[in-house]
Amino acid sequence: MSSEQNKLVIKHQEELVKTFFSLDDERLGMKHFRYTVDDYFNADSSIRPTGSASPVNVDGIYGQWVMAENSDPDKRILYLHGGGYAIGTIRGYLSLTSQIAEKTGCSILLIDYSLAPELKFPHGVNDSKKAFLWMLNNGPNGSGKCTKSYISGDSAGGGLSLGVTLALKDDNSDLPNAVIPLSPWAELDPVSETYDTNADIDPYISKDAIAAFRDLYIEDESDLINPYASPVYGNYEGFPPLLIQVGGREVLLDDSKKVAESAESSGCDVKLEVWDDMVHVFHGYAPFLPEANEALDAIADFISDK
Repeated sequence: MSSEQNKLVIKHQEELVKTFFSLDDERLGMKHFRYTVDDYFNADSSIRPTGSASPVNVDGIYGQWVMAENSDPDKRILYLHGGGYAIGTIRGYLSLTSQIAEKTGCSILLIDYSLAPELKFPHGVNDSKKAFLWMLNNGPNGSGKCTKSYISGDSAGGGLSLGVTLALKDDNSDLPNAVIPLSPWAELDPVSETYDTNADIDPYISKDAIAAFRDLYIEDESDLINPYASPVYGNYEGFPPLLIQVGGREVLLDDSKKVAESAESSGCDVKLEVWDDMVHVFHGYAPFLPEANEALDAIADFISDK
């Protein structure tokens, strides 16, 4: 049975979808989608940024360092925001990343990677790879090597966290100590069974929406099976330890299961957590939603020895 907090989160998502598609102003173009999605986590007044955030030039990419009082400047997480590769901003993720910083004791690097339709695949992958390599030698206090590095992200950013790590592995580059995708969109084509079985209980994501964002992101149809765009097709041999968290209500649930199965069959240290009755990227509703707090605690536990 859903808690009262979860019922409010579900209602918030339902109302946000109505707002999302009620605006009919051609002058806004993609802007209204990008601004509206920044309200995705605003289900309660307790959900707000804590700690500090400071702008940084990440080798030509705009970013912000998000810090809690207990953040270690030498333990760093590159966080890739969600938004279907076309929407989402740093501003909308300051609350979630400040919660992650506090729970893990890490410093979080948020970046404005390239978005479609202006800049399609593989621009976002290339930006994220550049940012990770920069982060290895630059922290919130300036230049200096990190002692631990991680890559995380949610939704499209969760898929991107997998895709960029596969790209780094193929390039024989330094790899993160662990990768933590949250509710990842890991197969661009919406063909999995949970698009149908969970259609009536996922209040936010739909098969049609995924198809629309897919078409914005990809120019060449052959890229639909490119593992940097659709990480379900990746080779996970030699991949870093992997924690995948996903909500049980999600139409994207099968994406997480497919990645976990592929990674496990390749010998990767992978842990899949399916959080019963939770919505897409439920983590962002911390500290209001109890399960979000528990999931962030599980992330902290997972990376503590990585």
